[in-house]
Amino acid sequence: MPTQRFEVRNVLDAARERIAQIFDIHARGAISRVIVSVSGGKDSTVLAHLALMEARRRSVRIGVYFLDEEVVYESTVKQVQYIMNLVPECTIPMWLQVPFALTNATSLTEGQLIAWEPGKHELWMRPKRDDAIKARPWDAATETVRDRNKGLGFYDVIENFERTFAGAAFLVGLRGAESPNRWRAVSKNPVTVGGERIFWGTPKGANVALYPLYDWNFHDVWRYLHDEGVRYSRIYDLQFKKGYPISETRVSSLIHEKSFKALVDLPEFEPKTYARLQKRIKGIALAQETAKAASLFRARKLPQNFRSWITYRDFLLATYPDPAKRPIFERRFAAHLANEFTARQQVRQLVLNDYENNLPVENREDPREALVRYYEEVL
Repeated sequence: MPTQRFEVRNVLDAARERIAQIFDIHARGAISRVIVSVSGGKDSTVLAHLALMEARRRSVRIGVYFLDEEVVYESTVKQVQYIMNLVPECTIPMWLQVPFALTNATSLTEGQLIAWEPGKHELWMRPKRDDAIKARPWDAATETVRDRNKGLGFYDVIENFERTFAGAAFLVGLRGAESPNRWRAVSKNPVTVGGERIFWGTPKGANVALYPLYDWNFHDVWRYLHDEGVRYSRIYDLQFKKGYPISETRVSSLIHEKSFKALVDLPEFEPKTYARLQKRIKGIALAQETAKAASLFRARKLPQNFRSWITYRDFLLATYPDPAKRPIFERRFAAHLANEFTARQQVRQLVLNDYENNLPVENREDPREALVRYYEEVL
């Protein structure tokens, strides 16, 4: 029997082919507009560079979209400016600086920050840009909000903004290698665009989200940045020198549940940003001192006055300073198992004010109890 041959491609060639395919479909009119979502991070920088190089080759213009959370590194702002100016003749800047609610994991008394809050211009981290989109570009009558108690949030802004388009392709720098959830997100709902089946995309109402870097890993991203001479946020270098693990090298919002630990080194990395942040929102100084402490935000060490995580959780629930959000935690915790393993995670949610469940509790039997039972049976 003849030997079957398979074509071998690297991820860069595959990504370039995918982006070329998107532009081909756009040229046929089956995609109304190509828009790249950027965050200032390494992945979206690579994606934007690839897309803009293809746009320049074809002499077409594409959107470059950035939702500005206000409370970000100054290096992030400079990186997005760099991306917007890479190929200006092919770039339609879409820099959103509209008011919306952000969860503040650093304070229980000020659990939300309204980014770009009207009337607080003197406290903003920086002035709004002249070329920014400063008002909500969608109709207020059709605006959707997931949580009325919170108000218009980060993902609400994204969804409402995307609905102002029809037939658009939003290019997103998600990589499946980051986690099983990411892999499912980028591959579980393939889409058909212009008669072509795309397995690295998902439907988004009247639009589609496409993930040309879905099979890249961490090293592929850094190899591309090096080989192509593309600039990236200096925060990555500073975090690398401080010994940050790969999973914690982030350049997003400085106050939410997954990145507040960056506050510990913020005075060293960007002292002016830290000084402005202290004036902007409550809880910053305490979080900067204790964000990596085992007995507070990380919830790794039980405080001395409590004998169990369950009693500590019950104390935090009883004294939770926001009566409107306490029932959210009570309903959620009522569906969980009553053991120390889940209680410690519940404590973390309470301390971080995670009423949105962004750091979900792993609701299962305490692995330590299972291990003790195993050894009792074996020994």
